[in-house]
Amino acid sequence: MLHPDTISRWVTRATGRTLDQHAADPIPAAAHLPDAAATLRHTRTELLLAVDRLRTLLINDDDLTATVSTLAGPLETIQELAREYRYARNCIDALIDDPARAVYAEANPGRSVRRRHVNPGDTVLVVLPHTDSCRSQNLAGHTIHITVGTSDARFRPRGSVNPLRLSHADAGIYRDPTSDRLYILQAAADEAAASDH
Repeated sequence: MLHPDTISRWVTRATGRTLDQHAADPIPAAAHLPDAAATLRHTRTELLLAVDRLRTLLINDDDLTATVSTLAGPLETIQELAREYRYARNCIDALIDDPARAVYAEANPGRSVRRRHVNPGDTVLVVLPHTDSCRSQNLAGHTIHITVGTSDARFRPRGSVNPLRLSHADAGIYRDPTSDRLYILQAAADEAAASDH
């Protein structure tokens, strides 16, 4: 199977920026690229596995010793996954081709960021990305303390007694496709400032 970070390398070649650099850009299309890449990566992996299962079935002659319908299930699965793949690919292509993202990237060099691994239960300081959801709630670009969950994050807005939940993508939490670990991004300037204290 191909290296799981193939999608990240493809986006970097297509845009001149890494997914981490896109995540730090204050443009919705850029902020959505890491999540779209994760969706495409997952769908592509599932499609590869389904094709491998069908190939194994044919190599082992299982299609000859069982009923003709033995092929129907795997073929339907492949067709459904191919539709999901096409949708995921169209989504990421639209984000890559987004005019506002391209104009911003051309006018501004990609920020230097580093990854900091986190675990569920950790409370960390993040800058919320400029996703559509964060923008609609006037949260984009704000620096807040969040508590990392397994699939979302919690924080308590100022003046509120109830915590607010955000998906990992909206909370600035990403999953490394090679190690499967969660991480947040920190600007290189923030890292330098932290080491001075």
